This record gives sequence, structure tokens and C-alpha cells, in this order.
Amino acid sequence: MTQTQNATPPRTGSGAPPFPGAKATVLGTLATTVSLLVLVALGEATGSLLMIAPLAATAMIICSTPALPPAQPRNVLLGQVGSGVLGLAAVALFGHSLWVAAVAAGLSVAVMLPLRALHAPAAATAALAVLQHPAPLRFLVLLALGSALLVLVGLIASKAGVIAKYPTYWW
Repeated sequence: MTQTQNATPPRTGSGAPPFPGAKATVLGTLATTVSLLVLVALGEATGSLLMIAPLAATAMIICSTPALPPAQPRNVLLGQVGSGVLGLAAVALFGHSLWVAAVAAGLSVAVMLPLRALHAPAAATAALAVLQHPAPLRFLVLLALGSALLVLVGLIASKAGVIAKYPTYWW
């Protein structure tokens, strides 16, 4: 098999992926930070800072790995909202506990895979819905709005040349 036929790119040094470079690191960090500041502004405006943790992970995925499937709008929106609904359903059926939160986070995979919307931070959203006491409709609306804002920030950052092309596909 020749080098051009090899589907696996050559690795450097320890087998770790190559360093993306200082510019990509600085710009990805800047885009992620701006995304998080947008979320904090939304949380402050609505008096609801509940979703900062899982959406922070979403912001990082969009801004640092914009071409990967978990960063795409479908995965972000359906993964987050579907897992939020699952977490709220778990609370309605079994109440608030760490045990229920763990099961809801695990079962979020059963929601995301059939939707073809795998998004790892959404498992934390399911757990968060169980551990907090959010008003369900408000929680879901703010979760959807926060997710959509992160997609929008990713799109703007991409158009401005701050991050790589985003999104790779919309739906």
C-alpha cells in the first residue's frame, strides 16, 4: 500500500494529533469565550444560569472542532433539547436524585442515536434537568435558545474567519 493509498494520515511524535498552531488556538479560544459570554448574558437577562455547564462544552466543540458531527446544528439542537426533555420526563416519573440523574444521562444516548444527533454535552443536560428544579417550559425554551445562539456564534465566527468552515451541514 502506497502512502497515497493509506487512509490514515501519518502521526507525529507520540501519536497525538498535530498541534493546530498558535493562530487556531488563540482564535478558537476567543470564539469559545465569546460564546460563553453570550450565554452568561442570556442567563443574566433571564435569571437562569442553569445551563452554562453543558452549553460551555457545546461552545467548545463548535469553536474548536467545527467540522465534527457533534458540532453540527442538528446534533447540537436535537441532542440538547431531546436530552432536556428526557431529563424532565425522568424527574416527572422518578423525582430528583443522583441515581435518576445518572440514569437520565445514560439514557440520553437512546434519544440522540435514533435522532442521528449524538452530542456528548447533552448527557449533562439530562442530568442537570434532574438535579435542578427548573420550570419545564422555561428550561426547554432557554435550552433551545442557548443552543441556537451557540450555533449562530459559530456561524458568525466562521464567516469572520475566526474558526474553520461551520457548519459542515445544517440538518
